[in-house]
Amino acid sequence: MRLLIYRLGSLGDTIVALPAFRLIRQAWPDAWITVLTNAPVTDKAAPLESVLENTGLIDAAIHYPVGLRDPAQLAALRATLSTSRFDLAISLTAARGLVASLRDGLFFKTCRIPKIIGIPLARRDLVCQPISGGLYESEAERLLRRVGKIGTVDLRDPKWCNLALTPDEAAAAARLLAHARIPDNFIAVSLGATSSLKDWGTENWRDLLARLGNDFPSLGLVLLGSTGDFARNEMFLPLWPGPRVNLCGQTSPRVSAALLGRARLYLGHDSGPMHLAAAAGTRCVSIFSAQSPPGQWFPFGKGHLNLYPHGLYDPARAADLDYQRRAIATIGAAKAAAAATSCLS
Repeated sequence: MRLLIYRLGSLGDTIVALPAFRLIRQAWPDAWITVLTNAPVTDKAAPLESVLENTGLIDAAIHYPVGLRDPAQLAALRATLSTSRFDLAISLTAARGLVASLRDGLFFKTCRIPKIIGIPLARRDLVCQPISGGLYESEAERLLRRVGKIGTVDLRDPKWCNLALTPDEAAAAARLLAHARIPDNFIAVSLGATSSLKDWGTENWRDLLARLGNDFPSLGLVLLGSTGDFARNEMFLPLWPGPRVNLCGQTSPRVSAALLGRARLYLGHDSGPMHLAAAAGTRCVSIFSAQSPPGQWFPFGKGHLNLYPHGLYDPARAADLDYQRRAIATIGAAKAAAAATSCLS
């Protein structure tokens, strides 16, 4: 059996799809599974296979550039998929509208793949559905519904988002902490944001870290992120009175997950590291803009404090930078500090 899984995105998108990947592998334990995914678009975007490495969930990957429209390149990709003789294609890509879904289905048919499942065509799969309490269903739930004919998943069971970290990855995280003289009692913070629409702002982070450093002077601080986040994070280190280190760009996604699993708390934006921390079992205090519906990208598990500008979600203004900055600014540093303190206490 040869399976093709279609999933775009980077770190957070891969973690959110982890239960679906596990369901597929459980259904076809002996299949050869190839993932069709995008090449990373920035240095902040981790390749999908760097997250799923050592999990046994995929066997190979085929990359293509986002927004591919060149006829020659499309023909080459179609030839690659056709000659691979896949028995089944499973779409786990995010819903991008009915036209994109129909185009994806037609493309896979021209690749001579006899069976295709998971392409979002129904309205409930194209538009995030409200549930209760002003929240919307999670993206993970939407993906799992699309492949429901394969089986069911209880997202309350942490086995479905288990990254299967290896002893070597755990040891690498321990060495980094020991070298920086970070004690077991530390918090992990990620100040980077893949989109300016999600950035809480430098002054808010300064205020929050100053408050927490004053209240928890012996607590260690570990800053995580991409290489591009390193310089920005350096300016925050002097605010912290206890042991501290900036590890931006110095850890792979899976070593980062092992490190996050040792932290008492994760603080950061709605981002890939947030999803990594949740998958590693660490409690999160996360800052959300109103770009996406409340609940869609909340992290796996219980006990997280998701600070969202409730009442401000407006799909028509999802890409309006000024509006999103005003929305996220309604979450003050005092509120974030109180949330973190309640977790640490």
